[in-house]
Amino acid sequence: MQINIKTKPYYIVKNEDTLKSICSKFKIDEQELRTINNISEIETNDILILPKPYKYCYVVQPLDNYQKIAEKLGVSVDKILEVTKGKSMFIGQRIIFYANMSTV
Repeated sequence: MQINIKTKPYYIVKNEDTLKSICSKFKIDEQELRTINNISEIETNDILILPKPYKYCYVVQPLDNYQKIAEKLGVSVDKILEVTKGKSMFIGQRIIFYANMSTV
């Protein structure tokens, strides 16, 4: 399937993902996700179109740094720096990511 990931919210499937875990993470309906993407199963590195724009909030944990957060969220360190404007982070800080922030 050819998609324009620059204009649609999307998610790149990670090794540990299931349809249920993805739907839970983004608070979306599993059947809707299946229908939009014309799928029954998923595989690592599949690109899924999400049915609606979403906002993901990450709360900074003890011992977190830019690299650890980037790995946890599946985004680049540059995206973390962009969102935080390169400022120091603190435990409990909320970092908001929007749908189009998921990148390889």
